[in-house]
Amino acid sequence: MSTSRRNFIKTGTMVALAAGVPLGIAEKVAVASSGSSASGNVLNKAAFENALNTKFLINVNRSKVSVKLVEVQDLGSERTGRREAFSLTFRGEDLKSLNQNTYVIEHERLGTFSFLLVPMGRDDRDRPRYEAVINRLH
Repeated sequence: MSTSRRNFIKTGTMVALAAGVPLGIAEKVAVASSGSSASGNVLNKAAFENALNTKFLINVNRSKVSVKLVEVQDLGSERTGRREAFSLTFRGEDLKSLNQNTYVIEHERLGTFSFLLVPMGRDDRDRPRYEAVINRLH
């Protein structure tokens, strides 16, 4: 069986990428590319705008931390072409802060998905804030 250099590099790259992506994220990427989530919804900017000021649950070890989606900001520009880029800002409901990490997040309408959350400091009432940046090529 003969393998071309191009096929070898392509296959090796895909294996390396797959090995570095946690299973939950890989499943969500596959679902996002097919245009639907586990609950049948598309996880795009419009879906999150419709979920503004609603509660999300972040799975942390064996407990869940409640946060509220307080902002959806467009990060795209005229030059981006066929790309959807936006950020989500969440505000914690309690004073406990989470570390930067990829978390499994649950929402009543949007279903379950994984995002990298980055702490952004605290608001004026000392509640923690977190950001997730979504950069999707179409």
